[in-house]
Amino acid sequence: MPEFTNETPFDETDNRLQIAQGYYELGMLEDAWTELEVAEQEMPKNPLALQLRILLLLKERKWDDALELASQLRASDPHDGSGYIHGAFCLHEMQQTQAAIALLESAPEHLRNEAIFFYNLGCYRSALGELTSARECLRKSFDLDQRLLDIARKDPDLESLRDAI
Repeated sequence: MPEFTNETPFDETDNRLQIAQGYYELGMLEDAWTELEVAEQEMPKNPLALQLRILLLLKERKWDDALELASQLRASDPHDGSGYIHGAFCLHEMQQTQAAIALLESAPEHLRNEAIFFYNLGCYRSALGELTSARECLRKSFDLDQRLLDIARKDPDLESLRDAI
């Protein structure tokens, strides 16, 4: 077992981000913001900090701000799927569901292996009344991650498909 020495790398910023994430997960948003701001001062271009900032903005329903940061995330790392997922969610919440679908469909191919890709696409298609396509997307999503079934049963975007879920 390795021992802690003065040479052991320890990144205070990573620790701050973990603490901020913990606060976020506990719903302690003010504390999460505080820890995140300290981490960002220490390392302003950290993509994990940017992702957490987006999540906090989503919780606060600040769609425009979160959408802008999701765009920055896609620009800085086009292969990171979270910039597409979060950006599309913002667009959908801003009543731009067709644009949300277009953004998801422009995502890197590897995102099409993720359950959340198909789940969100299914939600957006359902919101537009494209129920057959929505069901197909949701089936793919549930095949990849059965836990999404419980979420789907409560999701207001899927009200029109409630009996099929």
